[in-house]
Amino acid sequence: MKELASTVVSLDKSTDIKTLRQQIKQETGLAVRRMDAFTLIALLAVYRATGEVTLNTRSGLYSCADYFSSDLMQSMLLDLNNQHAIKPLSFVASVGNAANYYLASAFAVTGPNIFLGSDNQGFVKSQLLAEADMQLGVIDTAIIVVWQEDEKERQCWVKIIENDGFFSERVHK
Repeated sequence: MKELASTVVSLDKSTDIKTLRQQIKQETGLAVRRMDAFTLIALLAVYRATGEVTLNTRSGLYSCADYFSSDLMQSMLLDLNNQHAIKPLSFVASVGNAANYYLASAFAVTGPNIFLGSDNQGFVKSQLLAEADMQLGVIDTAIIVVWQEDEKERQCWVKIIENDGFFSERVHK
């Protein structure tokens, strides 16, 4: 396994969504309408990590967080608590997390696209899945994304790894 790139993006949680969208759009040039902060910080982190890396069609996306979209989930829980119907688009965006969809779309990832919900060892769990797909010959490159959030900040770590030949030698023997 060879690490091609890595980055971490930390943003103050008090940053309003409009400012965040403008910042992401200016830096990346990506269309970022109707995305939550969870998705936006991941777009920025993957964009920065892929700056020097050329992804091919045999790339996969493996991500992990201990929540799906906290803003969206909180909004839906409040709606339920207040006996209001859940907004259909909010529900759809929360299932499997829309962040992976937008990441795969923005960076043309056509291989496996997996989101894990776990509160610990996100990198280890995601990397193990990526390595298994490499060992099976499904992908050559993996984008691993891990989110963390507390009361003050949002963080997103990204690591891009590739098969250094070790797995393909073992598969073909």
